[in-house]
Amino acid sequence: MHKITDGNEAPDRVLRLHMEGVDDLGGDVRLGSFIDKLAALKAALVETEHLLSGQTSTSIDFLVSELTHSSPAMVGLRAVHIGHQASPALDPAVVVHEFMTFLSAVRARTVEVTSQKAKLVGHLRKLVSGVGDRYARLWLEGPSYPAIYLDEEVSKALDHVLPDIRRELGSVKGVVKRYSGVGKQPYFKIVPPVGGVEIKCVFPPEMLAQAAAAVERNATVEGELKYYEDDFWPHEVRVQSIAVHSHDAELPTLTELVGSDPNATGDLNSVDFVRELRNGW
Repeated sequence: MHKITDGNEAPDRVLRLHMEGVDDLGGDVRLGSFIDKLAALKAALVETEHLLSGQTSTSIDFLVSELTHSSPAMVGLRAVHIGHQASPALDPAVVVHEFMTFLSAVRARTVEVTSQKAKLVGHLRKLVSGVGDRYARLWLEGPSYPAIYLDEEVSKALDHVLPDIRRELGSVKGVVKRYSGVGKQPYFKIVPPVGGVEIKCVFPPEMLAQAAAAVERNATVEGELKYYEDDFWPHEVRVQSIAVHSHDAELPTLTELVGSDPNATGDLNSVDFVRELRNGW
């Protein structure tokens, strides 16, 4: 269990999410919509921390420090450190500030988003989705930040700033990780041997057994590769086939290969055969 530290009420660490329900519900908000928005906001804040720190681990959490249930509903979140760091490298206030600054720049269309921030944009798109349907108004503000309304204008701006995507058929090889067979779009992550990336691989339900069998194995997936602009690695694969490779322990040794193909060198002995191969180079 994490220990949460540094609990002062610094205003630049506080972020408030307001949500006003639709008239059909008397201004109230459905519980599912409320939970979805909180999850999207948390995911966007966590991704902001990862972008700032360059790490996949998390050292900052968010406490519910304010809560009102009248319409519009409001949740106040306070950023705090997790753990026992004596002098953490990343100030929670910096995460909140960077998040609000980026969102404000997106609304004003004054920021150019690279593929590095595409995941953050994806979380923000989930946060603003549903205007006019699941809620009437949604906005963020804080003691140190003016209100930013998450409306149709922001939704269009988020679509506008996303990097261009190119598609091509191809394959990716790596170790299969983080398998999820739940939902309409099951997927797993594949980690290539170089590059330090995880590539999302979406597969059809009929390939569920193949995908499950590939977990923690070396595999090659083929399908439609989706790239952001000039990125070297795709960020997603629409899987058409999965080829699982043998574990190293399952591969034959050199001793076991002796005599497996006695006619491989033709009329030449092994020394002359290798010499011919080298001359061919």
